[in-house]
Amino acid sequence: MRKLLLLVPLLVGFLITGTPIFPAAAQPYQDPNGVYYKQAHVFGKVVTFDTQRNLAIIFGSIYVYEPNSGWQLVDSRKFHLVTPVNYQIGDSLAGAVNKTVAVEGPYQAWPGQKEEVIEAHKVEIADYPIETPPWYAFGKTVTTDHIVKFNLSQVTDLVDVLAGLQKAAGIRQDMRLTPEEVSRLAGEITNPSDDAGRSLAGRMRSELAKSWNDKWVVTKDNAATNDLRVGVGGWQFYEGLLGYNNSYIEKAPLVRKNLDSFMEAIHPGGGAPEEEGPAAMYALVQAERDKYGKIIKVTVSGALMDTVPGLLQAIADPSSAHIETWRLEGWTEKEAAEMDGRYCWLSGSRVLVRDEKGNLKDQYFSLRNYLTRDGFNNTLDITRNVIGEGGVF
Repeated sequence: MRKLLLLVPLLVGFLITGTPIFPAAAQPYQDPNGVYYKQAHVFGKVVTFDTQRNLAIIFGSIYVYEPNSGWQLVDSRKFHLVTPVNYQIGDSLAGAVNKTVAVEGPYQAWPGQKEEVIEAHKVEIADYPIETPPWYAFGKTVTTDHIVKFNLSQVTDLVDVLAGLQKAAGIRQDMRLTPEEVSRLAGEITNPSDDAGRSLAGRMRSELAKSWNDKWVVTKDNAATNDLRVGVGGWQFYEGLLGYNNSYIEKAPLVRKNLDSFMEAIHPGGGAPEEEGPAAMYALVQAERDKYGKIIKVTVSGALMDTVPGLLQAIADPSSAHIETWRLEGWTEKEAAEMDGRYCWLSGSRVLVRDEKGNLKDQYFSLRNYLTRDGFNNTLDITRNVIGEGGVF
């Protein structure tokens, strides 16, 4: 174990810099029969220990020993599956949750799988903190260990990313597309047959490349795995921790039907509290016109969310949503006319205007992106057919 702890400063250096600092990093191995290493070291933070599966998940780096070249880096900033060899080791791992450990034991990986199992024979606590900030994402669940997603770093990301796809593909916002229309447009993107189709496919791929990525995942427990099983083939919100080569899902109870229920339940009402900052809304948009028919004012009234956890809570329980009414600014005449009389998803920021004495003079919601409810649903329908399972990703 002393030899293992001598490696800790080197492993810590890797976690800080992201650069291998052993003499030579191991090349990715491709072995049709799988690989097995008698000696492996894992250094990282124990994020959970699942007693049902007798399995620890450790976020960090793994090294293996090769007789001809010594210790070689295999993976870093990844969630590793570690199974204890006996109850004593299991108790040590269970007692080390949220602590950094050095683990030693055999390592085995199999072809066709993105995960491996490290068998823990020795465990020792290392006095080194590793941060694992919370992670939220939205995407399509391909299998229970494979998703295609974009991160929800802030509450406006859901609207901004989907609005980018809507604009790139020119997806209609004034009516809900039929399943046949959705399939036709998705087919043009995945299998373009002419210049127009190739241009559309290129725009869609370019937009997807900005925020979306393909991710292998590990789950906290059987409940999280069951969440993903329910969501296979459709849209889902993910909550957990983000890794470089994979992600850790703590839970994912919200799927497309929850979004549908949320949109059905939200109603106008409420005032505008004196708060500012980025926010997303799902709200009824109403335009006010002058006697010539020109739009002179736009009001939005519905659910306002200013944090990602707040967004997820509102979708899970629409009755908990903050119902607010704001004057909308930042629209064009065409945009306002398209939104008028419809429920829309909006991203932007609440703005408070004060005089030189600090007294509130004005407040409004500054619009960045929007999707009508039909545009939102059309974008989800088409993108679902485009990504994963032989699609763009």
